[in-house]
Amino acid sequence: MLCGSEGTLAAITAAELRIVPLPKERGLGLIFFASVAEAMQATVELLDLKPAAIEHLDRLLLDQTKGQLEFQAARDLLELDYKPCQSILVVEFFEESEDRLADLAKLRLGLRRTVLRTPREAGLVWGLRKAGLSLLTGRKGDAKPVTCIEDTAVAPEKLPAYVAGLESLMAPLGLQASYYGHAASGLLHVRPLLNLHTEEDLEKMRQLTNEVSALVLQFNGSLAAEHGVGIARTEFMAQQVGEHLLGVMHEIKVAFDPHNLFNPGKIIPTGRFKIDADLRLGAGHELKLPFQPVLAFAAKDGSFIRNLEQCNGCGGCRKETPTMCPTFVATGEEVMSTRGRANAIRAVLEARGEGNGDPLQSAELAAALSNCLSCKACTSECPSNVNLSLLKAELLHARIQRDGLSLRERLFSSLDLLGKTGCRVPRLANLALDSLLVRSLLSKVLGLAWQRPLPHYALQRFDHWFARRERPSRSSRGPVVLWDDTFVRYHEPHIGVAAVKVLEAAGFEVRLPRGRRCCGRPAFSQGNLDETARLGRHNLELLNLDVDNVPILFLEPSCYSMFVEDYRELKLPGAERVGRRCFLFEHYLEELLSNEPHALEFQSKAAHVTIHAHCHVKALMNPGFMARLAERLPQREVLLLETGCCGMAGAFGALESKYELSLKVAEPLAQQIKGQPFGTAVVASGTSCRHQISHLAAVRPRHMAELLAEALW
Repeated sequence: MLCGSEGTLAAITAAELRIVPLPKERGLGLIFFASVAEAMQATVELLDLKPAAIEHLDRLLLDQTKGQLEFQAARDLLELDYKPCQSILVVEFFEESEDRLADLAKLRLGLRRTVLRTPREAGLVWGLRKAGLSLLTGRKGDAKPVTCIEDTAVAPEKLPAYVAGLESLMAPLGLQASYYGHAASGLLHVRPLLNLHTEEDLEKMRQLTNEVSALVLQFNGSLAAEHGVGIARTEFMAQQVGEHLLGVMHEIKVAFDPHNLFNPGKIIPTGRFKIDADLRLGAGHELKLPFQPVLAFAAKDGSFIRNLEQCNGCGGCRKETPTMCPTFVATGEEVMSTRGRANAIRAVLEARGEGNGDPLQSAELAAALSNCLSCKACTSECPSNVNLSLLKAELLHARIQRDGLSLRERLFSSLDLLGKTGCRVPRLANLALDSLLVRSLLSKVLGLAWQRPLPHYALQRFDHWFARRERPSRSSRGPVVLWDDTFVRYHEPHIGVAAVKVLEAAGFEVRLPRGRRCCGRPAFSQGNLDETARLGRHNLELLNLDVDNVPILFLEPSCYSMFVEDYRELKLPGAERVGRRCFLFEHYLEELLSNEPHALEFQSKAAHVTIHAHCHVKALMNPGFMARLAERLPQREVLLLETGCCGMAGAFGALESKYELSLKVAEPLAQQIKGQPFGTAVVASGTSCRHQISHLAAVRPRHMAELLAEALW
């Protein structure tokens, strides 16, 4: 009785659980179908095999994984890009799985069948299935697969007729729906596509729910089979169980809870709640912004508000895995998660914050944004692709547009100018940076952490070295442009030197982009989007002058992501054309060596190599290419760390107010690096990553270019 009461009868303060052993053996088979109807009919036939589970995935859900880095491995396994289907049944067996999978194959069901052979393959499929709800609600556009009839169930053998009945109800309304869920139990999570911003679709939602409630009764099914009655379905209780039984339930409720303290309004209808009332969205709902957005949100949604509304509260960002969300993993605080930040932004913009004052200066917004590292992990790991780095940039820009730039924001937006200035008197500048007095002054004036070492200026700038170096007599592969970013040019020229050595050894003619300016990443991270756009327009115009479309190679991942992603978000002309020419240094070389393994010859040397991948690399591509490239060095044992953000995040880790949080975020990374064998070469391609690692561990991290250059014959 208590199990089904949804907390309306009593509170459980302690419980004794009966646990059972995990299955000793599991087997997973997939069957692909040309229609949902065929899959439902096949479900009935499969029941004789007594599977542990039959899960259904449909085309609407599967299509949401297109272009999603997090689910590409699953798409490849299912061959969805080459052999599309309308429906998949995932059939799992416990015990004697080989024999039962063989029986499954003999049934000759569907378009094709696949047996998964490894736990990794099974994990990819179950991971996709588990993300089903978030994938669906992340669908592009205003119409979303909504909840209203998603918890109905009928006897499994009646599924084909029931689904046909559902489709007959939706067809006159012009509705499409997703059918996914537990087919073996007769429980499909059916979510019709509806735009709840419109009165028309709210009426369709009401009509469909009423008709499905009646349909479920015809099939002797349940309107609330798994997720519960809650408050949304209380209005249907009299119809579903009858007035007499509902009266008995009410008497039980009064007997257990005479003062109506336990979950009032749930299960027992009071008339207060309706399935189409009290919606966060609703007819005519429009979130009013106190600013004019400037970013495109081009990857998916096309607007600030639509991307913000992608957050459905699933809590995927609260998972305790290395990357998303780094500050949540470090602190466990809800506001540090992508969901917490999205909810805080919504609350502030809807004037639900403390004091209902200025939203752009609210404490809630500051808490949500100031601790976001803009690592971009949410863009790939969140199934709905909420892009907090863009939402943050928009809101910071709105405040700057209205209130102007602070001194610190101006300086942090001008690292290229600071580099140029510091390199004119590098010894004096470095002496000042190492001075405790100067660092204390910077702490008071700019809020910089005095404990944080600041990067030294180079005695010889990389571009000056490049202009004076002895050039090779010829190149066999043609030219490439090497983007010498701010830190390579003014702080770490040895990395640029190493990259030139490797590229020339491979037969390339290396060029630098003359007259280039900072890519704008430091300004972008401050929300200084006008300055970012100014720098971006200059760089794109410069690179678009190259009629030969020479490849552009990047040593710094955050500069690469600026060109291939954020220039497009700023709607800069020529961004798409230049972006197609941009490559990470490591990725470009790995592609070269995969096609021509002898393009570079390396020395054989027994050594350990440990790689920490930059957050932006993981957000844009699978970082496995970095390990494959390092493994081309003979006798090297290579480990690609399962680590999250380094916690430095550009200027974030240099701030006094964020220093301790920065170290806490970095702690798992630091511990893993400290645990590597003595003499291990630690590779980190991001300048912020190298800065943090060298601060926390007794190692000098290298760029991949240095590792390769040192290994050349």
